[in-house]
Amino acid sequence: MRRYDPHSTLRQRLAYLLKEFAPENSIDSQNDIPKKWERFDDVGIIPQGSFGDSAWSAIPERRLWEVVADSLGVSRLYMKGEVRGGKRRPEIECLFGAEKGSWVVRKENGIYFGYDIEESMWSAGNVNERKRMGDIVSTGEVVLDLFAGIGYYTIPILKSDSSIKVISCEWNIPSVEALEWNLKRNKCQSRCSILIGDCLETVPKMDLLVDRVVMGLLPDSTFAIQVATNALSDKGGFIHMHGLSPSKGYSNQCQEWLEIMSDTTNDLKVREASITRVKSYAPNWDHVVLNVELTPNFDIIRE
Repeated sequence: MRRYDPHSTLRQRLAYLLKEFAPENSIDSQNDIPKKWERFDDVGIIPQGSFGDSAWSAIPERRLWEVVADSLGVSRLYMKGEVRGGKRRPEIECLFGAEKGSWVVRKENGIYFGYDIEESMWSAGNVNERKRMGDIVSTGEVVLDLFAGIGYYTIPILKSDSSIKVISCEWNIPSVEALEWNLKRNKCQSRCSILIGDCLETVPKMDLLVDRVVMGLLPDSTFAIQVATNALSDKGGFIHMHGLSPSKGYSNQCQEWLEIMSDTTNDLKVREASITRVKSYAPNWDHVVLNVELTPNFDIIRE
């Protein structure tokens, strides 16, 4: 039996459309047909800039997107844009299937993530980091997730061990609603407390003593280092700080961040630090995580 090939199917059906509505254009002359896309559930997401050539405007819009969606085997089709603003809202356009709404559900490593695709972001490239967070936490830990979103790291951490508790911070209300849904869907809501609002304001009001802090915000989360270190218990703990680094300059970037951390706290000192690469972010730039273990600074305590 011949295997279904969505790439070939898409090009064949688009060729028929061009022949019908724009016969002066050849399918081989079109360079903006997507070669890759995201697909999950009944949703397909094509890259920004797809079908931008004027030739496609000759085809009735509804007909074009219906053919693309059907070729990809989905009933809802979106075009991806940039993530904008401090609340990390995605610029994403619904091309087909808007009548079905914008709530979507992904399943990853046995975990369900539901969210409003037009209000909350998702990065498929962070899959290994989400799994890693669930793998490295220890039994009985209390974890602070400063930029929780829909629970990208909160849920895998909670699912890794039933003795772990998480305090999740988020200020984008649609993301908070998705986080609450995801906690219930994955049956771990009893072990998570949600702080709604700016973590720079909400966390200092709490008397927290946590073992680990996740700082999963791009492009830079150094502004929250003070909040993170102040939330650690007297025995210290771990911080996982996300950021951007030149692809060939991890060690320099690591040192820069560690210096900021050292200037921020005197009570704790760095015992061990490492960099984990998450994915490529832009040409010559990578999304990385600085993993730091902090311990009490006994020299300061003796003084």
